[in-house]
Amino acid sequence: MAKSLLGRGWVLAYADVRSSRRWKRKEVASRRKWRKETKDYIHCAKFLVENNIVQENKLAGRGYSAGGLVVASAINHCPDLFQSAVTFLDPTHTLIHPNATLNGSRLRRDVLYPAILVTSSFNTRFGVGEAAKWVARVRDNTFNDPESPLLLNLTTDIVEENRFLQT
Repeated sequence: MAKSLLGRGWVLAYADVRSSRRWKRKEVASRRKWRKETKDYIHCAKFLVENNIVQENKLAGRGYSAGGLVVASAINHCPDLFQSAVTFLDPTHTLIHPNATLNGSRLRRDVLYPAILVTSSFNTRFGVGEAAKWVARVRDNTFNDPESPLLLNLTTDIVEENRFLQT
């Protein structure tokens, strides 16, 4: 898929924002780790815009599992920086509970968030309802704009990591 996007003029940038295993071992219980990852991610995004690598109105964020938390946290800090975002799983549970260990930030009220696609599936760690609760919370606390939709894709499909749940 990346090759197809690059052939059509897209810019793909990957950020290793202190999320590799070597960082997790050192700071596994630290809330500060998530703030650092969020700051790193925001700095990477701003670098792309400030150096004209990507146009400001075309910047999107994407994250899976803990990376989804970083993307969601970055959107909470700088909702006007990203045009869209796709997150999978982790941010939904963590951002619902403000006192959660991994929570890097809270929702900002009365701001326009970028277009967001939240996906969730049947999983041993997260219920599909958690994503729905997070989406509802964002919709209740932020401005609604048809140009920046907040979409929720729930599926009951069992993901690869949970294949042992199949009957």
